Amino acid sequence: MDKAKGEKDTQLNGNTKRWLQVFECLAYVFAFSIISPLTTYGVDEEKPVLAAVPTDYSQTQNWLALPTGSQPVDVFFVYPTTYSYNSKSQPPLTSTWSPGWNQSLAQAYIDPIIKWQVESKIGVFAKAGTNIYIPYYQQSSGLDVLNSVLWQNTPQFAGVANQALQVAYTDVSNAFDYYMAHYNKAANGQPRPFILAGHSQGANMLLYLLENKFGDPALRKLLVAAYVIGWSVTSDDINSYPNSLALVGICRDKAQTGCIITYNTQQTPGDWSLVPVSSRGKMELVRKNAYSVNPLTWAATDPGAIESKATPATANLGAVFYKGSLPGADPAIFQSQPAGSSTYEVNHYIGTQSNNGALVIDPAALPAPANHQNFFPPYNTLPGWFHGYDYTFFYRNIEQNVIDRIKAYKQAQHN
Repeated sequence: MDKAKGEKDTQLNGNTKRWLQVFECLAYVFAFSIISPLTTYGVDEEKPVLAAVPTDYSQTQNWLALPTGSQPVDVFFVYPTTYSYNSKSQPPLTSTWSPGWNQSLAQAYIDPIIKWQVESKIGVFAKAGTNIYIPYYQQSSGLDVLNSVLWQNTPQFAGVANQALQVAYTDVSNAFDYYMAHYNKAANGQPRPFILAGHSQGANMLLYLLENKFGDPALRKLLVAAYVIGWSVTSDDINSYPNSLALVGICRDKAQTGCIITYNTQQTPGDWSLVPVSSRGKMELVRKNAYSVNPLTWAATDPGAIESKATPATANLGAVFYKGSLPGADPAIFQSQPAGSSTYEVNHYIGTQSNNGALVIDPAALPAPANHQNFFPPYNTLPGWFHGYDYTFFYRNIEQNVIDRIKAYKQAQHN
């Protein structure tokens, strides 16, 4: 990204070459790797974690991105799941925690999908002028946790799956604490306002941060917004944390600050249990009693409610597909774009409507070549869920919204 054009001030540790050349392997892992662990169990900030050694965030190699801090607003970004335990080549996981339940830091350093996931999402923060901090963390094994705590295919693993989540959260919590203590400092020594952002498992971790840490009014005062995308925030979550999460609340319009944006993109309304079973089984992610914030209007819909009308595709400022995200399409489409060979952009891509916790789209309306048949499996089958494309479909709208919320935050501070 070109800093001279006001884009993000970010250093990506240990990797200065173009990431987008390494994604031939993406098709193999994408079907399971971006899935986030969803759980109705809470993660306790005070509970000690004995399963794994927490990551030391004083070591710079444990940060994927450490900017110089020259911009006025920070982003603390937590990437989605890219890891699932390979039971084909290793012994099956058991109900006792073992290292396979979490990705090691050594594995994370060389995981090309982490870098692709980051590259394909953090661009939405570039035009606003932000410092983007991204910790590595010991993410939990996504598919195994999902099977245990959401879809309940392996309920006997619920305890150890939540322990794996605790390992991941301990890292993210420690990274956030270290960031606040050592990096969140303006030139005058005062803390900078910040955005929390993530996707999938990363959004799950941010929800835990909001629950456990944002009872602190000083943190809430600094929060521009929390983009908890690809993860449900429910009324049960809000009610369970009246002194933290409820005080942050759900964003209700495009300029509200200090609040949460949350949505999950799929074809059918309602939570995962209401979606018809297809050949792939139940794989949707929306939880019961979820809120949904429409990224085309930034209006919030409460649990169980339906937006009064659908938002047309004309309100969509542009979907941005990064190279590797349309494996069924002719790769030449990326070379013909103004941005070069890394992205393919579609203006007025798709309309939306929040319905019973889900952000509903009509896959039949997706224009070729960015139609669902060209997506990665399992997103190329119907009934469709489009979790891996939550940022992609609404990329330019998110980009503009970051600008709008930062502007509103600064105006409020000056009043």
